[in-house]
Amino acid sequence: MQIKRFITILVALFLVISVQSQGLHAVDEKCEDNLVTTFSKYFSKSIKRDTSSNVRKESTVSSYASKLYQSTVDNVISVGKTFLGIPYRWGGVRENGFDCSGFIKYIFDWFDLRLPRTSREMVNYGQYVSRDELQKGDLVFFSGRNTMNGVIGHIGIVVEVTNGVIKMMHSSSSKGVHIEDLNQSEYFSKRYITARRLPLDQMQAKQKIQ
Repeated sequence: MQIKRFITILVALFLVISVQSQGLHAVDEKCEDNLVTTFSKYFSKSIKRDTSSNVRKESTVSSYASKLYQSTVDNVISVGKTFLGIPYRWGGVRENGFDCSGFIKYIFDWFDLRLPRTSREMVNYGQYVSRDELQKGDLVFFSGRNTMNGVIGHIGIVVEVTNGVIKMMHSSSSKGVHIEDLNQSEYFSKRYITARRLPLDQMQAKQKIQ
């Protein structure tokens, strides 16, 4: 039906052009306008169909990227949990003892996701995330013993966010590698500075290129 309609439109347009070329300008303007309107509608529908197809493709790609991101986050956290109970060790970057940034770097290194060595450098990676938008996999940064200077001195990774409960996994000097509720910790709540969401897809792509 659409092909027949298209051919009819082309024939009609050809007749209009032929009449005008012969100097017969008495062609009904309404008829010409109707032809143009019909013709434009035909193509607008085609454009809409193509746009709809592109939207579906973009949605599929976005969904896949989201699942891949979440899968990577889950794997990093699972590896981190195998080290629960490992004691704190200043400057530690191995399984015999971790400091806070050494622990975070180590569990990401397992998946060739390279981060800088210190928490002060790590804060320069990723996208800023507000505290009320935290989700699993985000890195959270805190000041050290001095709560007034605003200098980053500690880091952890969010492992769960449910009903206002924000659980983070980190290596502290008092408990080593463990998980605790950020909102229930007076010590870390008042030292909280900021958070970052890492661009894991970009980090993985960079490693493949190298």
